[in-house]
Amino acid sequence: MTPQNRQRKREQRKPGPFTDRFIKSLKPESEMYQVREGRGFAIRVLPTGVKTWYYIYTFNGKRRQLNLGNYPDKSLEDAHKVYLESAALVKNGVDPMDKPVAADPPPPQVELTVRRLAVDLYLDEWSKIHHSERWHYNNKKALEADVLPAWGDRLAADIRRKDAVEILELVAKRAPGQARNVLKAARGMYTYAVDRELLEYNPFTDIKISRTIPKMQPMSRDRELSEKEIKHLWNAIDEGGGSDGTKRALKLILITGQRPGEVVGMHRQEIEGKWWTIPWQRIKTRKRRQEDHRIYLSPLAMSLIGDGKGFIFSDPSGENSMTENALSHHVRKDIPDTVKKPYYGLPRWTPHDLRRTAATRLSRIGASDEIIDVILNHAKKGVSGIYNRNKYDKEKQQWLTKWSQHLEKLINGKQAATSTSNRGKKRGKKAGDDKKS
Repeated sequence: MTPQNRQRKREQRKPGPFTDRFIKSLKPESEMYQVREGRGFAIRVLPTGVKTWYYIYTFNGKRRQLNLGNYPDKSLEDAHKVYLESAALVKNGVDPMDKPVAADPPPPQVELTVRRLAVDLYLDEWSKIHHSERWHYNNKKALEADVLPAWGDRLAADIRRKDAVEILELVAKRAPGQARNVLKAARGMYTYAVDRELLEYNPFTDIKISRTIPKMQPMSRDRELSEKEIKHLWNAIDEGGGSDGTKRALKLILITGQRPGEVVGMHRQEIEGKWWTIPWQRIKTRKRRQEDHRIYLSPLAMSLIGDGKGFIFSDPSGENSMTENALSHHVRKDIPDTVKKPYYGLPRWTPHDLRRTAATRLSRIGASDEIIDVILNHAKKGVSGIYNRNKYDKEKQQWLTKWSQHLEKLINGKQAATSTSNRGKKRGKKAGDDKKS
């Protein structure tokens, strides 16, 4: 945000006179801002929620700001009366700051509880605006499920590192994955407060999962499905429960190798002929590279997309796209009648593992690491990584077609030949770049 925009955001003008209803509607933001009625009568709103009346005027060429009291202790009517009296003094050549004005004493420090910090400030005024929908959802869920029930009424400044470790250990006993989410959300919330000088200390700083809470070490992200597992999963998806969109989305991740969040957000406007263009605003690496990503759609992929309008994988309302969380929930919970275990009867896997599986299988049938990186849209460093990507459309079409044909043979029960031209090796640690993708 430019200094001009920041100033414009911090100082607003209301058309027409103030009303009690309008003053009550003013909500605290991450930074102080003020609203002027006109002719110098203004109200200032602090991030803590304190609202203070001001008379802003110029006297002897100098800009002055006179504190008229705090709302609601000083009502609109009373504040406006003091403002008129002060304006009359300025008109008669008297600086009201040289004359005692009945103003409220400095406001007592508003107690910042964990609940107020989380709900009123961090989630509503920051996370919702500056984080992706998925990130905000995970933050909100983690704080509401575990942090607020335990600490909601405690002062945010009273939470120490010992408290942080204790709550993480408690959550980890129930669900290690959720403990990681709590750590990310709580650390972000306290960083937000420290950056805005609402607090002086972040109890979650430098807490390392592997060192502080060994049982919370992240599970390996090297999971990829074997060809036998791919065939089993493809058929189990067809036979199982869950929405048609969820099933098609899982298969399309495997066919295209794209990120689950990017697949479920697919819109008809992004598809032209046999090519799908993902807008850079929807791509995970958008902060590093503002560039659209093109993916070739094989006949198998096109059959899953169909000819529907709007979002290809919509939520139950039909107005929005499905969420990535819906896919993960389906894999864990929506177990088909013919399978008695989660994950369709396979060892634990996630929708993202289908993307990793596609990368490995592309390597097995002969695609180079460079082409695989282009197809998966891994972030590349340097100018060459920015300008050369559109030169690979021919290779994308070639290898995604080969992978789709290989996959069709596999799921139809035919033995598909595997190339060894790429040294016959598993796409190894270099493919581990996907851990960050």
